[in-house]
Amino acid sequence: MNGKYLMKKNNLILLRDMIVIGIAVISLSIFITVNFTGLYHFFVVRDHLGRLVGLSNHELMINYRHLISYLQCGWIHHWQTSLPSSSKGLIHFANVKQLIEFNNVVLIIFGILAEIVIRNRVREHQMWQLILPVKMGLTLLGTFVFILVIAFDRIFILFHEALFRNRDWIFNPQTDPIIKALPESFFEACFLLVFLIWILAGLGLIWYGKHELKKAR
Repeated sequence: MNGKYLMKKNNLILLRDMIVIGIAVISLSIFITVNFTGLYHFFVVRDHLGRLVGLSNHELMINYRHLISYLQCGWIHHWQTSLPSSSKGLIHFANVKQLIEFNNVVLIIFGILAEIVIRNRVREHQMWQLILPVKMGLTLLGTFVFILVIAFDRIFILFHEALFRNRDWIFNPQTDPIIKALPESFFEACFLLVFLIWILAGLGLIWYGKHELKKAR
């Protein structure tokens, strides 16, 4: 009876720790991707996106950095842009800002919790218990990445429909020219970067767990 109870308790603790670490990694990957302006700069230079909105690439990057600052910082309430924007477009960016600020709060909370969880497991030499669930998670993730690559258009639409209650995310290029300089390929790269960070984090946990097992022999 005690053995079954302890096993059930350990499984619940493992599930709790995996959820905490998983949410922290997801939130961190979103934070990194949002603030990694170098990814957008690559597309700006490669595809000469500035000319699509009547700006130089340098001017477009300034507008983009202002947009990221507006989305990321709670004390900035207006997007400083030299491009025209409709009221619906500004509402959409305000909605995105709320989601990003929420993610920042989640990152702080679960980042602290994940640090506590990992430190406790390292101290008690229990990181190896994460190997199997992380491997299972990476297998599922690999399947989803494959689906994403072959059906990104549909997934991108479903993503917006799930997060936003309105249709303000459907931009009119005439009133919100910024959409011309935000190609779908860029957003696909953002999704892939998020998943890459998940994969690297998972591989890191697996490596440490295996390293822990080797030391225990």
